[in-house]
Amino acid sequence: MAAPAIALRFRDTTPGIDTIQAHLDIIASTGFVWWGWWKKAFEDEHLDALDKLQAPASAYIVDRSTRRMYVARVETWRRGALADSELAAIPRYYAQEHNRIFGWFKLTDLQQCDYVDDVANKFGDHTLVPLDETVPLPDRVTSVTYATGRSSILHLSDLHFGPDYDFLVQGETPAIGNTKRTLTQCIMDDLTRIGAQNDVAAILVTGDFTTRGDWSHKTRGQILAEFASLTAALGLDQNQIIAVPGNHDIVRAADASQLDPAKLSVSNQAAYEHELHYRVFCEELMGRRFRETLNYVRRLQLEQADVLIGVLNSCTIVQTEWTEYGYIGDSGIDALQELGSESIARPTFKLMALHHHLLPVTSVATLNKKGITLSVDAPRILDTAQQAGVQLAVHGHEHMPRVVKYENYLLNDAPKAAPICVVSNGSAGVSSNRRPGNERNTYCLFRFTESEMELTMRELRPDGKQGSSLYDGGLAIQAILPS
Repeated sequence: MAAPAIALRFRDTTPGIDTIQAHLDIIASTGFVWWGWWKKAFEDEHLDALDKLQAPASAYIVDRSTRRMYVARVETWRRGALADSELAAIPRYYAQEHNRIFGWFKLTDLQQCDYVDDVANKFGDHTLVPLDETVPLPDRVTSVTYATGRSSILHLSDLHFGPDYDFLVQGETPAIGNTKRTLTQCIMDDLTRIGAQNDVAAILVTGDFTTRGDWSHKTRGQILAEFASLTAALGLDQNQIIAVPGNHDIVRAADASQLDPAKLSVSNQAAYEHELHYRVFCEELMGRRFRETLNYVRRLQLEQADVLIGVLNSCTIVQTEWTEYGYIGDSGIDALQELGSESIARPTFKLMALHHHLLPVTSVATLNKKGITLSVDAPRILDTAQQAGVQLAVHGHEHMPRVVKYENYLLNDAPKAAPICVVSNGSAGVSSNRRPGNERNTYCLFRFTESEMELTMRELRPDGKQGSSLYDGGLAIQAILPS
């Protein structure tokens, strides 16, 4: 048989289902099985490559999360729905979604083989890749953003536009006695107080732009209008916004108590529509095409130093009872490894940004049947980040500000890894009913010189009045110098 012409990716995400075994059982009983390609809504169709498949062909089938790889014998490829008479050759757990699946591969054999990293690493966020020399690895590094004369990054998180938003929206007329102002007015006033209004080189937002996946025309318009106002006031372009998704930015079920996790897991995978609204929003917000990976590296060239930012999507768990948990998976790990391999030509700082927390934030986490919503792969994220030389991790999610240091003493006489400063920004825009205790809204300003990094963490009041300064000083983080 010829070498595999394509590779398909899968994961065991449906509770109680072993994907490979479910397909092997049907092959054993009927001699073949239909393998559905659950093409994500933002993926290319690859019709040219698929139409060139010569039957019988072969394909790799890959699970990156468990490092399993199989070779499948492909008798034919078909786009669109199957006939009713053919549905018996689909595993029952996703047969009801057959009309939503983009295409089908008729497999007559499925054998495990050695795991090939060069193949597995081509996927990025996608589920199918043609295996020819014209297909490059996922492009995880965007072009350099230049900010001559500026030295700071403004960090916001958990704005929660919608009914839980704590500021006026653009164009809103306050009622008599309402002292609230817009987010832009309040941020600009406070930056002016500390003399930083002309020093911001980029805006970094660590998720939860909206609430419960509300991407209605009204809410999306309010968010875009506010950021258009803020970037204009700061003298920034669209490409100087950097954003990661929060769990509320992914479309969620209206009533989680009524979920059937198995059915919803299959439904979400069949089209992957739950993150499509966020991807389209990102294209409108910062000009990043909706088809591009949500895990990548940004390089900012500031006045005295470069800043490399690993931008990570921690919201990859689809809508089930476990949706609140963070998880970046292999694509995010790839981005961190890319961050570690980036060249150093100027004094440089390395950051990573995600929504979910990596370490406990609240004094006592609220008991919940779903558990505490820490990133479930936090140890892997932190270990990979240390190997990549990450010095600072920033996140949101918990609506509470906190600054800590993570230090890991490796076992088996391995060399000690450098510590990572972890900054929880808290929330920047959510109303008091969503903030724990008497916590306030806050924002962070990171300033980078040719030698060190400084943090200013400030209270952000919705009336624009001066708030307190929670932290103002260095973080004991030194620039990485060219070799």
